[in-house]
Amino acid sequence: MDIYDRYERDAEEHLAAYGLRVSDDQVPIIRNILVRETRHEADTYAGLGTVPGNTQLMRICAIQLWHAGAVEDVLLVHRARGTSMDATGSVDVELMLGAGVARTKEYLAALDTEEAHGILDEIAWVEESYDAGHYAAFLDRYYLTT
Repeated sequence: MDIYDRYERDAEEHLAAYGLRVSDDQVPIIRNILVRETRHEADTYAGLGTVPGNTQLMRICAIQLWHAGAVEDVLLVHRARGTSMDATGSVDVELMLGAGVARTKEYLAALDTEEAHGILDEIAWVEESYDAGHYAAFLDRYYLTT
């Protein structure tokens, strides 16, 4: 079994263990997993690591954080997206909007950092068409969790 087969299995096992919607006490676990996989992916693409991040698992963690709706998770999800082209493709920009468009924009504007301004530029591409209910239904259909 190669690493990508293992990663697919690991992502499926994670989803089976936690589901798309996690309890409040599980959120720190999900954040830690996302940070770990983000670090692996970033290190690999910087030539510092030998084990790439599991971008499928990164996506599932980002979905779980999106459902949890904590506005500060926009930063973790953005950093995960930015590690590689694979991660950017796996982790949808919409997953930075778990707290909603207005609340996320307010939070980022208050941070007033270069990173926050970059995120505001990214979400500007989707905010007009973004519908949290439709997006949640899409995710449920995609992961067959209804």
